[in-house]
Amino acid sequence: MRRLLFKIFLVLLASLGPGIALAELVVVVNARNGVAAMTRNEVINVFFGRNRQFFNGVEAMPVDLDDAHPKRAQFYKLLVGKDVSEINAYWSRQVFTGRMQAPPRLASTEEVVKWVAANPGGIGFVELSRADARVRVVYELKR
Repeated sequence: MRRLLFKIFLVLLASLGPGIALAELVVVVNARNGVAAMTRNEVINVFFGRNRQFFNGVEAMPVDLDDAHPKRAQFYKLLVGKDVSEINAYWSRQVFTGRMQAPPRLASTEEVVKWVAANPGGIGFVELSRADARVRVVYELKR
């Protein structure tokens, strides 16, 4: 009987798998930007302020999510293996030394899509399911 219940549990768990998995995160740019794809290093350099332009000369305007948003932690963990406190410390150092300002932070991924769509150099990260015709997926974060 226990073996049968265990098998049923495994079947149910397997059927729920895709539903409980973390949503795939993607980096998106304005659909009219002209950038079709980016490498991991290019994404890192834009989000950490090292590159201020795309290869085509358009000014890169990254946007981030608020600290409280769980996708922010997931994004930086997948991208550079760092947690949010380490990212915040990096930006605190950059701002304190006057080198650069951190990207603006928004409350939701829908706001990120709207912001990226409204800015020719906009770049942000959202769940794949949120990317629509207003933006272009240029990088997929792998687990």
